[in-house]
Amino acid sequence: MRTFIGFRMLARSAGRPLEALVDLRMLARSAGRPLEALVDLRILARSAGRPLEALVDLRMLARSAGRPLEALVILLTLCGLAGAQPAAQKQVTLGIYAPSVEFGAATARLAYVKGLANAIEQNTGLEVDAQSYASIAALAKANVDFAIIDGPCYATNLGWKLLASANVGGATTRPWALFSNAGAGMQALKGKKLAFIATGCNDAGFIDNAMLESEVDPTFFGARVGKQDLTAAIAEVASYKTAQAVFAPVGAAKGLTKVFDTGAVPNPAFVDLGSKLPAALVDKVAGAVVGYGGGGAISGWMRPSREIYTSLAGRLGRVVKTGILAAPEPVRIDAKDVLIDPATLRDSAMVNVRHHFVRTPGERMD
Repeated sequence: MRTFIGFRMLARSAGRPLEALVDLRMLARSAGRPLEALVDLRILARSAGRPLEALVDLRMLARSAGRPLEALVILLTLCGLAGAQPAAQKQVTLGIYAPSVEFGAATARLAYVKGLANAIEQNTGLEVDAQSYASIAALAKANVDFAIIDGPCYATNLGWKLLASANVGGATTRPWALFSNAGAGMQALKGKKLAFIATGCNDAGFIDNAMLESEVDPTFFGARVGKQDLTAAIAEVASYKTAQAVFAPVGAAKGLTKVFDTGAVPNPAFVDLGSKLPAALVDKVAGAVVGYGGGGAISGWMRPSREIYTSLAGRLGRVVKTGILAAPEPVRIDAKDVLIDPATLRDSAMVNVRHHFVRTPGERMD
């Protein structure tokens, strides 16, 4: 019984079923044969992962020690099994916060990031846990390893390592504009409500400077209504009509009037927030992302383009515009031109004398 319990403990420590560690000695005794006749030493050597010569030496060692050979063979086999156990897979976390992309629903956003996580697992062998976050603060607090970050948010966090740029509509940027339900004139929006995506990534700088180019007073709009994503911000103007204007990508604001174009905004970025993985493994992650064609709101990924994010970062600051006074070019006059009388001075400016008298009808003038 003690021998059986010992083998059960050895089986558990090796992570193998008990049947794989059958006591060869018990088999030999039941057959009434010596162990050497029952078990081919070559088979034992292969199962232990050792050359035959080493196993023969073990038999001699077992005899000299007065111990059964099978005990040494099984011990050697267990050591080989324990050493052959694969290293535990590293688990990494993947998050998404991309409110400016039209996923439509939170479930669609989560489904997309989980599909991307599966692609990364297949390409790298990593175990990837994917989650969707409602704010950039929640994502940062979760300490995720990799993330899909909204373009304006990455523009304010350029210290994160950029691995890929999202392809939406065939490019890594999209033109944005100001849309309204109150007509095409800017003055018609004075004192009205502006709906916007509340990302928490310098929203005031994005609206006042990047979108309005520092030319509109912050108090121009009567109020600003922050929403959790692009779909909700557009619905605030197009459907609920509790606001009258919204900044959105061109083509996304159906049923609204475009007031004016505001420039290009970069699409979401795939970044490494501090995974501490080897560089070769990070490159495999980036390759899996660029090769992923899951479709949907994000049609694909392209190789990283840092310039589009640094360009937006430069537009987030206020720009003070002043008039430029140009110095007039000097006019040089030839000295001979001063001595020449203008042609108009030769013309008489005197009026004929007869024009000063009026002859009275019927009277005689002497």
